[in-house]
Amino acid sequence: MSIAKTLAKLSISLIAFSTLSCASTEKAQLDSALNKQSVYKAMKKVTDWQMSRFNNKTYLFEGYEEGAHMAPTDESSHPQGWVYASFYVGMARMAELESAKGNDQYSEQLLDIAKHGKYLFAPRIYNADDYAIGQLYLDLYKKYPNEEMLTPLKVIFEIILQTPSTTTLTYEDVTQTSVHDGKLLQDFFGNRQFQLRPCKNRWCWADALFMGPPVWINLSKVTGDSRYLEFADKELWETVNLLWDDKDHLFFRDTRFFDKREPNGEKVIWARGVGWVAAGLARILEHFPKDHPSRAKYEDIFRKMMTRLAGAQQSDGLWRPSVLDPDTQPYKETSGTGLMAFAFASGINQGILDKETFMPVVNKAWAALIDAVQPSGKLGWVQQIGDSPDNVSAEDTQIYATGAFLLTGSELYKLAK
Repeated sequence: MSIAKTLAKLSISLIAFSTLSCASTEKAQLDSALNKQSVYKAMKKVTDWQMSRFNNKTYLFEGYEEGAHMAPTDESSHPQGWVYASFYVGMARMAELESAKGNDQYSEQLLDIAKHGKYLFAPRIYNADDYAIGQLYLDLYKKYPNEEMLTPLKVIFEIILQTPSTTTLTYEDVTQTSVHDGKLLQDFFGNRQFQLRPCKNRWCWADALFMGPPVWINLSKVTGDSRYLEFADKELWETVNLLWDDKDHLFFRDTRFFDKREPNGEKVIWARGVGWVAAGLARILEHFPKDHPSRAKYEDIFRKMMTRLAGAQQSDGLWRPSVLDPDTQPYKETSGTGLMAFAFASGINQGILDKETFMPVVNKAWAALIDAVQPSGKLGWVQQIGDSPDNVSAEDTQIYATGAFLLTGSELYKLAK
């Protein structure tokens, strides 16, 4: 290794150590013990901090520090886009838990959010990021059955069924210029600019397996329409066959990473990317028919991936941004860890993963997630919006990580004494 690379790596390590030391002085005084009271208390504290940042007039999360606040012109800030949708997946489970205790406050707040948006979606019909919020409407439908909630979702999926995308799954950004004035063409919806990525009209990236197929399969179960299930099953395996690495039993984020390698020579496997897949498969298996011919394949690939991820967990209970080269970015990271912890806990609860084998992994991950909660209830150590391993600090947060935390908590609450 060159002197420059050695110094750069040392610099990263020192920064990480310094941030760790400063952040360890203040804790949220939460108990990581797996009993229902402790798990619920942690979920409640994190939920209330997050919802205190929600503006009931704009229906946006605001009041963040600069790094976590999403600008109104950013495509990720769309209130019905993937960032919000992935938070609502966890928040809906917290609301269900709270309702079981006799308090419908969270459920009614989510219902108000859904009504305000008229049960609609972000603008791109084929992009899983933009219809992922359909899971919120399905979750609300269980408590407040009203066909109006599911009508837009059915319309969108009917369009996809009748005219499915046939684009390649090769991931690339596309730029086009006008033949009239030579200016760059972009997709603009409202005041937001969306990057042109044709393959995202299908599930060509790992995150999509969390955003898309669980909604299709859940809708099939709710409506009894098997077309949704069969479409999702077919498309999902196209993606799995492309991104699954049968040697390491992990998923690449997208085709751009096939030939990339970390400094230690390992493949670039992004923690949150593979976390999206793990959590997505866990959610799929919750609703996938037990007698379907594909069921055994889902369980097999899920077990293989979770076994591999268990071996990559670090001594502090977390996974680093780069799963196979933790020294590249030696930072704590809670969004990928939260998604994986949920998948482990869900797999145990569903009887797919062996409890004796994997419960120690869950215990360590939960203790680490609790340790990342600040006294205010803010969940720190969240890698910001991106598509590959990157730097993280104790102050970094995002609502998708809160969603993952609540997903994990909801499963641990079932497991807890």
